[in-house]
Amino acid sequence: MPGAEIAAHLATLPGWELAADGRAISREWRFKSFKRAAQLANLAAWQAEAANHHPDIAFGWGFARVTFSTHSAGGVTMNDLIMAARLNRVAG
Repeated sequence: MPGAEIAAHLATLPGWELAADGRAISREWRFKSFKRAAQLANLAAWQAEAANHHPDIAFGWGFARVTFSTHSAGGVTMNDLIMAARLNRVAG
């Protein structure tokens, strides 16, 4: 997907950013506990499994980061943007 098109979609997805190489989108959440970070990571994992579209997920005390990229396409696709929107709806 062209960078300009990705940027237009990201404008509607608060918190999500395009990687410097343009091949992935990611968002990081900050929390006041490990438990909340783990909950967000699990939520992202369950949604991904249900959709069969799996992100990279990193979390630790006070943070969770989710990164979407469609490896078979070599970058960001509409599926990545849809998954980001779904996660935004449930995670806030």
